[in-house]
Amino acid sequence: MKKSRTMVIVSAILAFSGALALAQENHITLENGEAQQKAGQLPEKEEALPAAPSREPIVIGPSPAPVPAAVSQPAAAAGPVRAEWEFLKVKGADKDEDVQALMLPQLADWLARNPDDEYAGEALLLKAQLHLKLGDYKYALVDLLRHQREFPQSSSAAAAAGLFTETLEKKADKKSLAQLSGIAKIREPGEKADKLAALLEITAERAGEAFYEPLTSEFREFFNRFPLYAKSDELRLALADLHFKKEEYLPAELAYEKMIQLSAGSSLLARAKNSLGQVLSDHLKEYDAAIGVYQDIAASYPGTGEAWTAYGRLPKLAEKQKKYPLAVDTYEKIISLYPDKLEAYGAFQSEARVLREELSKPAEAAAVLNRLADKYNGEKAIEALFLAAEIARKDIKDPALEIKNYDRIVAEYPADPQAPKALFAAAGVYEKTNLDKTREYYAKVIEKYADNPLAKKAQKRLDALNGK
Repeated sequence: MKKSRTMVIVSAILAFSGALALAQENHITLENGEAQQKAGQLPEKEEALPAAPSREPIVIGPSPAPVPAAVSQPAAAAGPVRAEWEFLKVKGADKDEDVQALMLPQLADWLARNPDDEYAGEALLLKAQLHLKLGDYKYALVDLLRHQREFPQSSSAAAAAGLFTETLEKKADKKSLAQLSGIAKIREPGEKADKLAALLEITAERAGEAFYEPLTSEFREFFNRFPLYAKSDELRLALADLHFKKEEYLPAELAYEKMIQLSAGSSLLARAKNSLGQVLSDHLKEYDAAIGVYQDIAASYPGTGEAWTAYGRLPKLAEKQKKYPLAVDTYEKIISLYPDKLEAYGAFQSEARVLREELSKPAEAAAVLNRLADKYNGEKAIEALFLAAEIARKDIKDPALEIKNYDRIVAEYPADPQAPKALFAAAGVYEKTNLDKTREYYAKVIEKYADNPLAKKAQKRLDALNGK
């Protein structure tokens, strides 16, 4: 086919060259005759010369094909937009895949320039047909969904609907069949831009991963076509979420950042920033950047669910990046801002751990644990006080502070099974410094907790101290 097309073009060029040469020769002869007549070399009246013999063009290969009516002068006279459409319409019907592949982007460009032309619906249908011929049924289905929303009353609507159903049943898997069938039944209210935006959002949400490539292309076309669309923040967030769901994390990062940059004042900013922080921390491993995002959320949107999420993620990232003062500060804010949440208890514990293990501030760690015991009762408080006593013994080397924590357990929870253990431990500390107190504390264990196994141990220690 390609060889035949080339031969036709060559033949046409040679034929045109022969005709041009003949016209030039006749023109020269006429000019010479006029010049001789003016010089008096020819009579004013002269019998007509016999006509010059016709020259047949030299033809190599088959005769040239006639010029299609679609690109004839009457079509061109309708204007360049219509002339280009007629050209694309004819060439789009060509059976040569190479021609189809070349026409497809040109057709898309024409649609982008002329979305409201009276033939735009027919052009969109042709675009879907070309995608199908080239094996891109997903692109075709998205084109046909758009056709339903944008050109429901056009002369091509019935053909587009039929092609959509046929393609969906033949090409799509069961999941996509159910998803797109449901989407096709939805009819959004509003202007054309609203309908197309709603179509993009719902398709991205329900079938975005399967139709990722054609959908991202449609998003780009929409933003070019409607640059001042009032709800572009919603649509940009939907595009960013689509990248995220597809696990295209770098495009997702850029899409979230662009949405944030272009949508100042949007009610969706906090959610977009939270998603951006998640992409940065969990997938791109850009921890410092994520910390900055979460700090911004916590400061800019106090009391919101997004701020709570930011507080939940920020201290862990700070610890990961060895930004321990930031971690401590964040734990303190969680304790202060969310005192009734279960996570506040964990914040107390984590803050004490960072102060003790990472910042070498054991006294401050012990103080945090005592604040924990002030807020929580029972097992949580007792556990914190035992840990504070351990810090006093191992890190601070302060027997008095250690005993103070034991005394608090006994005083506040005398009936708890841990009380005799605290009393016995205090007696052991006094044994190094104050024998009278030691005897007093062992005696209390024996007196108050006679049924506890520690009572027997206390009696043995007391007998040893008394020389028995």
